[in-house]
Parts: sequence; structure tokens; C-alpha cells
Amino acid sequence: MILRLAVGALLAALVAGLAERAGSLSRSGRWAAVCVGALATAAGWRWSALLIAWFVASSLLTRLGRGAKTARTAGAVEESGARSALQVLANGSVFALAAVGYTRTGEASFAAAALGALAAATADTWATELGTLWGGAPRSSLSGVPVAKGMAGGVTIVGLLASLAGAALIALAGTAFVAPDLMHWDRIALAGVAGALADSVLGAAAQHKRRCARCDALTERRVHDCGTPTVAARGLPWMTNDTVNLLATGIGALVAVLASPR
Repeated sequence: MILRLAVGALLAALVAGLAERAGSLSRSGRWAAVCVGALATAAGWRWSALLIAWFVASSLLTRLGRGAKTARTAGAVEESGARSALQVLANGSVFALAAVGYTRTGEASFAAAALGALAAATADTWATELGTLWGGAPRSSLSGVPVAKGMAGGVTIVGLLASLAGAALIALAGTAFVAPDLMHWDRIALAGVAGALADSVLGAAAQHKRRCARCDALTERRVHDCGTPTVAARGLPWMTNDTVNLLATGIGALVAVLASPR
């Protein structure tokens, strides 16, 4: 494991460096990716391959129709760019730590937690990227009222279907090639969807939002796209999008463990 950790750090540094040059990672995101990648490789080469596949697919989806998505969400969120360290850790830390736990102990619950966490991160990413691009007008996951595109807590039918597809893909790949002793891929997929839904509910109920004094529109931006500074409006100040993502992956991991056979 120590040898894999060292080799994994080198390989992760190479991949993360290429991702930074391509604009997918910030400098801080690169070093966070090195840490997560090294832990995943320490757990095993297949865990590392699964993480890389997730990262590549997520980056490609983020780039897909970026101009159109940026234009549609400009009033609600900051322009999406390179992933920061907090974004990388929020999406990958639970997966990597649980994968190491599985390798160290052989307990299937750790493998379920790792796959559930990554399935949740995948489901959330696919829902956000594809739902924003093709999903039409989103509605609040709590109240059902229309919300601005990109606003935390908004869901669309396309986004929900995309989350199911993304979670199922990770569940199938993980149970087939990484942890074959986990035969119930459908439970992992459902755990991933549960994590993504939890992300939406937390985003609607607790994530910090601001209001534009000029437009009276809710936003996550400190300066609205109209150029007016915004003020705090609702939610918990510390409940950022990264916090919500971390909690969502943790919920995905927990649901996967609870749903796995004893």
C-alpha cells in the first residue's frame, strides 16, 4: 500500500497537472486531486482507474455546452471554471477514504460506502450539467415553484434521469470491476440518486443565498450580473455549495452501507 501511495501520488500529479493546463483544475484543485488520487491508488489500481474515469467524464460534461450553460445561469451562480481544492475534496474525499478502509479491512461496508459516495457525486454532476443544458425550467425540490437555472435546490426531469444514469454507470462499473463481492449494483445506484436528491433538498432548504437589491432576485453571487452588490437573504452562512456536496456524498455512502446485505 505504501508503494502504491507513492506511485499514485506521482501519477495523480501528472494527471492533475494536465487537467490544470486544460482548465479543469485550479492550482489548489490540482494539489487536492493529488491527495485524493494518491489515496485511491493506495487502495488499489482499480479504485484509481474508477476515480480517473469519473473525473474525465465529469470534466467533459462540464465543458459540454459551457457557453450556453454559463449564459443560462449567469444570474444565479458564478461562472463555472476550474475546480478548486474544496470542490475536489467535497466530491472525492469520502470515496478515497472509504476505499482505503476497504483495502485495509476487507469489510464490504467500506466498499459500499466508497461506491455510494462516488455514485452520489456522479449523479449530482450529471444532473447539474445535463439538466442545465437540456432540462428546461427547474423547480424547487421542496416547494415545486419555478427557480432560476443554476439555483441550488432546483430540479428538472432531465436532471433526475441524468442522475439515475450516472449513478447506475458508476454502480455497474464498481461492482463489476472494483468490488465484485458487492453484487447489488442497483442498491449502489439508488444510494447515488439518494445522495443527489439530498444535495437538492439541502440546497433548497439550507444553502446560503443572497438577494440583489436592484432586481430582488435570489442568487449565490456577491455581485449580481446586473452589477449590483447582493446581501444575505436566507440559508446558513457556512452552508456553501461545497459543504452541500460533501454532505451529499456522505449521505450516498451511508445509504449504500445501510442498503447492502449484512
